Amino acid sequence: MQTPIETCPLLAQTPGTPVSTPPCGYVKKPGQVPEAVRAQLERCGLLHGVSQLGLAVSGGADSVALFHLMLPLCREAHVAVSVLHFDHGLRSESAADADFVRELAAAADVPLISERADLAKAAREGASLEMAARAARLAFFNRCCASARLDAVATGHHADDVAETLLLRLARGSGATGLSGLRPCSRLTPTLRIIRPLLAVSDLALRDWLTQNRHAWREDRTNGDAAIPRNFVRNTLLPQLERTWIPDLRARLCQSAEALREDDALLAALAQRAQASVCPNDALSVALLRQHPEALQRRILRQWLFDQHQPAAAGLATVLALVQRSQGADDWQHPLPGGSLALCEAGTLRIVPLETPAPDAACVSIPGTLRWADLDVLTEPSRGAETHAEGVGHYPATCTLSADALCGKTLCVRARQPGDRLAPTGLDGSKKIQDLFVDEKVPERQRNRIPIFVCGDDVVWVPGYRIARAFAVPTADAPSVRITVRRV
Repeated sequence: MQTPIETCPLLAQTPGTPVSTPPCGYVKKPGQVPEAVRAQLERCGLLHGVSQLGLAVSGGADSVALFHLMLPLCREAHVAVSVLHFDHGLRSESAADADFVRELAAAADVPLISERADLAKAAREGASLEMAARAARLAFFNRCCASARLDAVATGHHADDVAETLLLRLARGSGATGLSGLRPCSRLTPTLRIIRPLLAVSDLALRDWLTQNRHAWREDRTNGDAAIPRNFVRNTLLPQLERTWIPDLRARLCQSAEALREDDALLAALAQRAQASVCPNDALSVALLRQHPEALQRRILRQWLFDQHQPAAAGLATVLALVQRSQGADDWQHPLPGGSLALCEAGTLRIVPLETPAPDAACVSIPGTLRWADLDVLTEPSRGAETHAEGVGHYPATCTLSADALCGKTLCVRARQPGDRLAPTGLDGSKKIQDLFVDEKVPERQRNRIPIFVCGDDVVWVPGYRIARAFAVPTADAPSVRITVRRV
């Protein structure tokens, strides 16, 4: 998961923070590779604050080049290095790849951290293999950072990866953040910082450099599988376009990605500043969101979704839908990928479960305070009648019940049950709680979290509505129990 907002060096420079990165170029000649990597490290400050670095080495050409290029530079900078190898368990030759990496690390006297997973099982169970592999790999990197106290993990992504990623995300309909592609440095989690020292170098230049320096590597036969979209772009689409249209297309795509990264960083920094006022807590103010240009609205919403642990919902299509809904009524809801719901009530946007379970029943002490679901229930002795109601499901709500009617009985709060009825003051007969919810337009998914106050089998109050006739306070100075329900 890529972090949606990164600090823009143009807006927030501090001592020791790298400044804005100029276009990285597209190195094609093997003789220029070492200097290009050194320049990338210096220009982007990739080793700033790094004393322990993990090198992600799969055994393929790009990761082996990363190992051989970074090792002398890290030793020169007095940065301790560990090799990280993750075997996804997807190919029969993966054990041989692991042996190759083990020998590579041992020959250089570098510590090795390795793990093996069984992602073939995830494929058999219908999960997205690409997503499962990425999640497992990042989880491994996180564990390595914790166990080896790594300050960063370096990966072998190169310039061709940048060009391919831009095309793949363009086809997916991504915005500027997605199209800006792979960044020299990304903070994926609070403990995982990824650096990419090879982004200025083409895949061909890396392979030629390895060959000239007699460094062996392992080939992954799945790289030729055209059914994998990236392989199709790499092996078929880009070569065809370069033969028949633009010979240096990959270099131009890298230049576009670099320009987009700078634009994206500026907008992200502006959105980050605006978000503090729009989202003072877990909730988001739609009215304040609308005060910003739509470009910032999209970014504020995207970052807010990440902050609410909804990465699956932070794609452009969902963000655009939320922006559109936010321009209209103050009350609406929108289902999110991943099984949650974006719920806007009175202009305040929250994330709630799509299906809300009923909280357990609880006895109410008098006086006392009780937490029920996301509500606080306060009870205290009083005199006379008092009420505050803005409708069922709206808080705060207050009522008073007759102390004499409650005497010797247990007052409880629970969720609705089949057959619940209330005999309300001021009306004849009784009313089904189900009909009350329908009349009050309480959404079905919220009904399990509406508190129902009961004594035995009698419903005595539904907050925001009337109390039961049998529990009404008879006179202005009669002893009563005041109940207040408010949102936490």
